[in-house]
Order: sequence, then structure tokens, then C-alpha cells
Amino acid sequence: MKVSVDSFNVRGSGFVLDRIKNCVIVITQFRPLAGSTYIPTPPSIVRKEAVINVKNNDERCFEWVILSGLYPPKDRTKINPFRVSSYTKYRDTLNFDGFSFPVHLKDIPKFEKQNPQISVNVISLDHDSKGFSVDYLSPERHRPHHINLLLIQNSTTQHYVYINNFSRLVADRTAHKGETFVCNSCLNTFSSQRVLDSHIPNCLLHEPQQVVYPDPDDCKLKFSDQHKHPLNFYLVCDFECFLTPVDDVLGPDAKTHIVDEHQVSGFCCYRVSSLPQYQTPPTIYSGPDVMSRFYEHIMSESETINDILSQQIPLTSMSADDRRRHHAAITCANCNSTFTHQKSANIYFQPATIVIYN
Repeated sequence: MKVSVDSFNVRGSGFVLDRIKNCVIVITQFRPLAGSTYIPTPPSIVRKEAVINVKNNDERCFEWVILSGLYPPKDRTKINPFRVSSYTKYRDTLNFDGFSFPVHLKDIPKFEKQNPQISVNVISLDHDSKGFSVDYLSPERHRPHHINLLLIQNSTTQHYVYINNFSRLVADRTAHKGETFVCNSCLNTFSSQRVLDSHIPNCLLHEPQQVVYPDPDDCKLKFSDQHKHPLNFYLVCDFECFLTPVDDVLGPDAKTHIVDEHQVSGFCCYRVSSLPQYQTPPTIYSGPDVMSRFYEHIMSESETINDILSQQIPLTSMSADDRRRHHAAITCANCNSTFTHQKSANIYFQPATIVIYN
């Protein structure tokens, strides 16, 4: 086999290209994530009053938005935080040597390297989940100045805005009415800084992620076909347990310690049947060797039910009213699907009322 494969690779397949019947070339313009000139903030974000969107007319929005986070106006009645002129006197405080504008996401690590007092995180709107996604998470989380940015976009450009109140921005992720503390990695909210600080070391063990909550109308699991194949018999079981202490000696590196374990003390098993003549009272047991007794009871019930269902009972003849309802039916009694011409013509059976079925 190996010789044959080597020979095939050396000689080739022997196939000859005759003609090319069709060739399709798809060209798509690549637009990397980068902030550029001003675009309006989406109304859903404006209502939260959680961001500062500087109205620049150049491609240096990353520079202006960093300055808006570092030097917020102390008196908004005198200085407009949305104007570029409020930050021009601070331009020399940032090092943009070797940068071209607009600044892309891939350029942020370089910015953090040249500005060692600043760390930057970037999130963007996630329209699929109606929330946010983490686009860049800074590894330099202990620096004196931390700036959270929101990257917004329209059909032609993208733009950075400064998040001056992260709690308000993600307020719809919690029912808590007061201020919350947000994890920059997973965007979960916490009620106190202490709880957030205990969460962060575990969260940073993973890549940035987010929890996506379902819509209120889709958050419940529903079964629509529970009556498609009805059961004549089923068993409902319940167990009772008590806790017993465990003397478990674990190694020095163990992260968990077992204190108690559940010991089964008894069970109750109830046969439920749509056939009243086969309904029985619940079986209750409490004592030693519970699981063995339970297994024996289940196997006994299985044999009894199989014997019942194996009985050959003659079919009851259809009455005139049964035949009338059968011929007038337009949907299947099991799946509720509407009968089509093909189904009614090709699939026909002699109807009967089955007294016992599985």
C-alpha cells in the first residue's frame, strides 16, 4: 500500500484538465475595527447617560476619547465634555509616536506600551444578543488610569466613545436598583467591590466572554408534543435521604472537603395508568438495603405491565358515529398535522377503537 501511494504521488493521477466551465470571484472590502470620525450615539445608549461621545471631525477619535476619560470637565456648565476644544490643551500628555490614524484595535497594545500609566478596554454592541461583546481586554489591569471604551459603528465608519458610567451602560443585565460593579472580562454585574474582587481571579482564567440571557418569551422550555404518543403506564418515584457525616481524609492539595453524604432511607413508587382497573396503591418502603428493594420492585412492575400489554384483546367494532367522525377528520389525532390529498390517497387503513395499546 505504501509503495502504491508513493508511486501515485510521483507519477500523478493521470487526469487531464479539459476545460473550466465556470469561475466565480467574490471580492469583499476588508474593514478592520478602528475608530474614526464622529458618528451619533445610538438612542438606546443615549438614554442611559453612560458615555461621552466627543464630536471630532478628524480621524483621531481614539486620542480624544482617551483624553476625555483622563481629564473630565469639573464643571459641565462651563466646559462641554462633548467638544474637542475641551481637551486640546492635554494633547501632549499622550505618546502617539509611530501611530497612524485611525487607531485600530490591534494598535492598542502598542499604545499601552508607550503610555505605561494607562490601560484600555474596548467593547462593542452585539446586535445578535442585544448586548455587548468584549473586543479588547487589557492585561494591564493594575495601572493607575483605566479607560473603558465603546466602539460604535454605522454603515460607513466606526467611532470610539468613552464609557463614563459602566454601571448604567449594563444596568439592564440586573434587577439591582443601585450602583453595580462590572467585570470587564465577562460584563457580569456585582453588588459590591468586594464581591467583584473575589470574582476577577477566577474569571481571568478564561478568555473574555459574556452571558447571553434569552428573551422573556423564550426562556421557558416547553413540550408541544407531550400527547402525541400517550402512555398507558408510567411510574412516579420519590426517595427520602438523610445526611451522615463522612470522615474523608483528603490530600494537602485538595480544593474541596466532603462533610456529609446522602444516605437513601426509603422510597415511594406509584403506578399511574390511564386504565382504572390496573391502578394500584403506592408502594412505600423504609429500611435497610433500599436500592436493592427499589430495583426488585421496578422489575416486578415491569413484568406486570408487560403481561398486561401483551394480552390479545379483540378490537371493538366501530359504530356508525365512529365511522362518520373518521371520514370527516381533516387532521391527525396524534400529531395534529393536516391531511393532504397524497396522505389520504396513499395511506389508508381500516380504523378501529383499540382498548389497550402501548
